[in-house]
Amino acid sequence: MPKRITQTRNRVLRPTPLTSLATFAAACAVLFTSACGPTEEELELVALTEDLASANTAIDSLNYTVESSNLLIDEMRSRVDSLQYVDQKLLESVQRLNREVRQWQELAGEQKRMNAQLTDEIERMKRDKQSDQRSIARLRGQADSINTALLDAHTGIRRQEDHIKRMELDLSQSLDEVAALRQAETSVRVYAATEDFLKENGYLDTDRIFGRAFRKSYKLIKRLDPTDPRVQLAPLGEPLRLEGEVDTYVDRFGTLKKGKSYTSSKSEGGVEVIFTDDLLGGSDVLVVLKE
Repeated sequence: MPKRITQTRNRVLRPTPLTSLATFAAACAVLFTSACGPTEEELELVALTEDLASANTAIDSLNYTVESSNLLIDEMRSRVDSLQYVDQKLLESVQRLNREVRQWQELAGEQKRMNAQLTDEIERMKRDKQSDQRSIARLRGQADSINTALLDAHTGIRRQEDHIKRMELDLSQSLDEVAALRQAETSVRVYAATEDFLKENGYLDTDRIFGRAFRKSYKLIKRLDPTDPRVQLAPLGEPLRLEGEVDTYVDRFGTLKKGKSYTSSKSEGGVEVIFTDDLLGGSDVLVVLKE
């Protein structure tokens, strides 16, 4: 059995939403306008302030997206812990998402440093009452590059989120299959029919090793098809009702012994049998009905 994956739950660090500088920059723009009227530099400052507000809005949106991704990762981890093993691809996807989020955090930190630098630049220009157009253009170009990188990181995170949702569906199907397999391991596949029918279809072999004076021996020689609608699944320790009168119960080793492998009692129109031997779990049993 594969080793159970015990991944240390390092939660993805959630970046603290950046403080908006839009109000401060707007106040600076008003101060410049009221002092000497709108100039080209002041218009550049207003445009820069609007860009800063847009960047802060984008960062807040990405913070919300990261929170959603963290909640999704926590939910996936809790479901994975209930299994003894999990698909390695799912774990790799979660790790890849963590790397994407860390990359976004680095970019967000870079954006924060750039915003602080822009704030210092605006303060300097307010004191000196002059602007450096080349410096503003350079800083604005850097801010645009950072915003583009943030958008790419956001797209990557959303793509990973969709992939994890698909993996979650696959995991749910796997859980259902595991549950079905576990039930099959603790149940007996039963096929009830007459002796002639079972022999004609290749399921049953009979013989009298020591001649007609001795009891007939039975043996199952062909595996049952679980998809056959006539094959019934009988959980160990639970009653199974059979129509008709039973002659004997047979597995691949021979005739089952009453009291050791099963118990049975008559019911209206048939027989009620309970398989009690744990060694019968996951095996095939033929119920030979009388003609």
